[in-house]
Amino acid sequence: MSAPLSKAQQALADYDEARADYMRFLSMDPPDYKAVNDAMVAMDEAHIRFKLAMGDFDPPTHLRPL
Repeated sequence: MSAPLSKAQQALADYDEARADYMRFLSMDPPDYKAVNDAMVAMDEAHIRFKLAMGDFDPPTHLRPL
């Protein structure tokens, strides 16, 4: 059981890092919208990996339109 938990913890850490990037790029003057979009995609991917690690084998393939 430690392997899925480890993957879930890594996915959460990746999500937190992507969210921090998202906030940083959004708060730039002017905002770096390409980087903001990339961070949003990274947050979605981490969220999906977290759901898979927690046993949800039917997560969406993506959360936002690309």
